[in-house]
Amino acid sequence: AKDTPNFVGNRIGVQGIVKAMQLMLEDGLTIPEVDALFGPVMGRPKTAMFKTSDLVGLDTLGHVAKNTYDLVEGDEARESFIIPKFVDQMIEKNLLGKKTKSGFYKTDLTPEWKKIRKVINPATLEYAEYSPPDFACLAEAKKAGTLAEKIRAILYGEDKGAKFAWKVVAHNLIYAANRIPEISDTIVDIDNAMKWGFNFEMGPFEAWDAIGVKESVEKMKKDGLKVPQLVIGMLESGCTSFYKSENGKTFFYDFKSNDYKELIVSKNIISLKALRGADKVVKTCASASLIDIGDGVFCCEFHTKMNALNGEIIDFIGDVQNYINENGTGLVIGNQAGGMPGAFSAGADLAFVRELAEGKKYSEIEAFLEKGQAGIQRARYAPFPVVAAPYGMTLGGGCEVCLGADRIVAHAELYMGLVEIGVGLLPAGGGCLNLWRKFINTIPEAVTDVDLAKFFVPVFMAIAMAKVSMSAAEARANGFLGAQDRIVFNRDYLIGEAKKEVLKMVDEGYAPPVKRKIKVFGESAQGMINAEIFNMVSAKFVSEHDAFLAKRIAYVISGGDVRANSEVDEDVILKLEREAFIDFIKEEKTIARIDHILKTGKPLRN
Repeated sequence: AKDTPNFVGNRIGVQGIVKAMQLMLEDGLTIPEVDALFGPVMGRPKTAMFKTSDLVGLDTLGHVAKNTYDLVEGDEARESFIIPKFVDQMIEKNLLGKKTKSGFYKTDLTPEWKKIRKVINPATLEYAEYSPPDFACLAEAKKAGTLAEKIRAILYGEDKGAKFAWKVVAHNLIYAANRIPEISDTIVDIDNAMKWGFNFEMGPFEAWDAIGVKESVEKMKKDGLKVPQLVIGMLESGCTSFYKSENGKTFFYDFKSNDYKELIVSKNIISLKALRGADKVVKTCASASLIDIGDGVFCCEFHTKMNALNGEIIDFIGDVQNYINENGTGLVIGNQAGGMPGAFSAGADLAFVRELAEGKKYSEIEAFLEKGQAGIQRARYAPFPVVAAPYGMTLGGGCEVCLGADRIVAHAELYMGLVEIGVGLLPAGGGCLNLWRKFINTIPEAVTDVDLAKFFVPVFMAIAMAKVSMSAAEARANGFLGAQDRIVFNRDYLIGEAKKEVLKMVDEGYAPPVKRKIKVFGESAQGMINAEIFNMVSAKFVSEHDAFLAKRIAYVISGGDVRANSEVDEDVILKLEREAFIDFIKEEKTIARIDHILKTGKPLRN
């Protein structure tokens, strides 16, 4: 930090946390309310402010704040590093957070081993249970599509929570701007420090752009806040944002030269946003776009909420393949929607499927499934390489898209799984087929005497238990990633690395896989699984509906009414997927599961 106290991230981040604590006491908010406002809806980690402090340790937070206060005598906002008295008292009582099992939050266990989350009352230092905050601005933010819209919904709302959040953010933005050139010469370094150090999705100046610099400065002035002259000067010069994109390049406002400078990024980074600004979008619809990322490679980008798959995306995937057949050499399926952990795709659009089920339009549902299966299988056998670039939540249909690709280049933070049973359904976009194939394709053809049970059980368990990986490494261990699939640790490099994989496959003389029959476990699998399910129902480990679903899933994966070690066409399993899906969605308990997750975001076990 240019030989000034503490790191750049700590100087800005700790100021924001301590100032929020001070304002929380002034405005009468609770700790859970503050964390709800400054979590994922603001593009920040789930740990938000107080859970982050518990994670780091209140003593560490106190040391950093005091050290900064002692050493920055000329800081205009020096008082914002004075931690509130109740935090000092907590430190004295050794309530330091995770390391002492009690901090701002603690977890108690009942005699029945049920976990109860509690939060401290700053006035009494007593712990009590708490309910989720209920601010109107939070409800509006959850409806918003982009992070910028979510942040605006919070900061420009009219309720108590919104007004508090605005105060905290306004003070922190002003503080960040005033630290140039003291701790950093550019806004880029401060933004990166907060993104890399505090895991924010947007740095202060990126967030300032998101809420509108001119609009927010006017609001700051109206509130009697002293806006930095650097920012006023930028606006007076006709520059209304800290960043801008032109011709595929990103520029940042440099306060030293009072002009924009090009942001030099690693050659490993491909910015889809910059390419959109450079008119590299060759096909688009409301739900997806096809972007030219160079060298004959194109990227199919979803941009629905949570990148959920709907009918329009399914149609678009087919159109994309037609286009690349004539104009390209390969396809990357990926996006840069952001968020933490973000969502490559959270699965099929459940609301869309639920609406069709409400009208008993089962033929339309089957047509949707068949078209989705056809698009994914067509990509698998396309004359050009297809590489999926998943990150974060890669669930249900999103996982099926990846399983159908030639290769997967995944970010290390990957929550991948076929979770359809949680809503009373099963994978019906080729997921049962392609996960089974991923397992048995590891068997050399020369090996003829194979115990398929050892392969069937983990595939069945992954689907029937809705197993989700906690990392890309675990996804590999679970069989969702194969030996040729890659793991990338820098998410910014993901699209670029996926493109490299496409070009590598082209250079090696890519040829699509030969379509062959697939070996299945047949009726032997069903007998084995059904006996185990009977025992689980008897012991009340699973519900009757779970048992009904699991038996049918075993029937689908095993290839139906065939003998063990039979070989069947792919279409046999794909048809079994569709038939089971339609039968499942006719069940009242499945509809109840769908309705519950759409309403609460949590699965229902019935």
